[in-house]
Amino acid sequence: MIAPAGLPAIITAARAGAISHAERLFREGGHDWRTGDAATQAVRARLLTERALTLPASLRARAFAEAAAAYASADALVPQLHTRINAATMTLLAGDADRARDLAEAVLAWLDTGPQVHDTPFMIEACRAEAHLVAGRTEAARRVLVEAVALAPLAFEDHALALRQFRMIARALKIDDGWLDAFRPPAAMHFAGHLGLGSRPDPAVIGQIDAAIAAERVGFGFGALAAGSDITIAERLLESGGELHVVLPLSEEAFLAQSVRPYGEDWLERFRRCRDAAASWTETARNTGTYEPIASHLAADVAMGAAVRHARSLGSEAVQIVIVDDGPGALGAGIHTAREARRWSDTGRSSHVIRAARMAPVPSSGSRAVPEGQADRRLLALLQIDFIGLAELDEAALAEAVAGVLMPFRAALAMLPVRPALALPCGNSRIVAFTDPESAFAYARAALEIPTAPFALRIAGHYGLAHWLSDPDALIGRTVDQLAEVAALAFPGTITVSETFASALFLAAGAEVYAEPLGEAGDIRLHALRVGGAVMG
Repeated sequence: MIAPAGLPAIITAARAGAISHAERLFREGGHDWRTGDAATQAVRARLLTERALTLPASLRARAFAEAAAAYASADALVPQLHTRINAATMTLLAGDADRARDLAEAVLAWLDTGPQVHDTPFMIEACRAEAHLVAGRTEAARRVLVEAVALAPLAFEDHALALRQFRMIARALKIDDGWLDAFRPPAAMHFAGHLGLGSRPDPAVIGQIDAAIAAERVGFGFGALAAGSDITIAERLLESGGELHVVLPLSEEAFLAQSVRPYGEDWLERFRRCRDAAASWTETARNTGTYEPIASHLAADVAMGAAVRHARSLGSEAVQIVIVDDGPGALGAGIHTAREARRWSDTGRSSHVIRAARMAPVPSSGSRAVPEGQADRRLLALLQIDFIGLAELDEAALAEAVAGVLMPFRAALAMLPVRPALALPCGNSRIVAFTDPESAFAYARAALEIPTAPFALRIAGHYGLAHWLSDPDALIGRTVDQLAEVAALAFPGTITVSETFASALFLAAGAEVYAEPLGEAGDIRLHALRVGGAVMG
């Protein structure tokens, strides 16, 4: 017998966007009967809020009103700051500004009594600022928010969560939210460039890097650590007080052998210093032996997308700094650096292209006569699609499901405008492959819209290198095995993907896409992709 889901598991499902699944877990766990438990009522309010955010604007008011009532019920049992301020905010979003103002004033009066509140100093003051805003006092909200940020100046995720809530309130009050831009966290940067930058580059180049970092208010950087441009930019970021996130295309030792050691011992020491200072470390593939461009493309796609995803999660901006050589054309002779610069500029985001001549004897990638890499290895975005409960059916029920659900589903997939490059059976599920994550995501979103009742659809995604064999078609490699690990933990009704997929997607994804962290499957960090807005606080 399966034990009923606890409240943390229900909240996780809700954050993933699996609202129907979370609501079912809540019911099946008997939580809807526990009206006398404050924690249960608060989770019920959270589910109602998340459900409201999925509805058309014309239907949200009633759902927000129900959420407000649930928060009020939780607060009546155990008074807490988050239930009180959420009751006020949900009431405002439900359209009752007068009642919301009264509730917000009550929150402020309660805080003035000095209650014992189990929350961080920032969140306490941010809730105070939120109450002022709900009450219509924008200047007071701004003043208190300044004080809140001063209490935790580096708590950027908390700042972003508060700002998202404040912008929703401002829209509900029909007031300008431009004043919130002053509180926007620092920008995230993708960085790249050629290997030929000497160990003692022109001071003018250093000045241009520093100026770009300062002008864009860069606080986070994502890229590799090859000799030359990569390490130089990473060092300037760290010198400015920024946070470094390293994304390598290979294991560390293989990367050192290919992209650091051949260019001098001084680069090796500088690599180690950057490595030790890095806030995160990602290796997108194992040692692939000889150099393969698509391994570098994978890491670059992940690094670029990770910068965008990080900026999106904080409500800030994403920029690029790239160093190109003085070869012909706007982006020089290095074809791989040019690829990253073009992919970034195609999104319309801010970029700084710095020209620096090759001072070290490193030939450009564009000058190599023999193609590099392995012909059968591809860079693919993979989806695994299956139905929950299909394997438990007896033969008669399975035959009915095949005729009534699976065959219509397959026919509907065949009519979708986005077509996979390859589709393969995988037990009771199907694996489909695409050449880019945005096509895979569009396909997955469309698949979730196809009716599959009474079965819930589950979709997992991963992005990486695989051997594509023919006669018959087959996909071989670690990426395929990792896809199965992601699929084993995917939520029904959602698109659950690896961090490499989520990050690479964000380079080209629209502003309405968010990725919610879900934990890990082995060494794979998982995210649920959701459309239509970030979750509430």
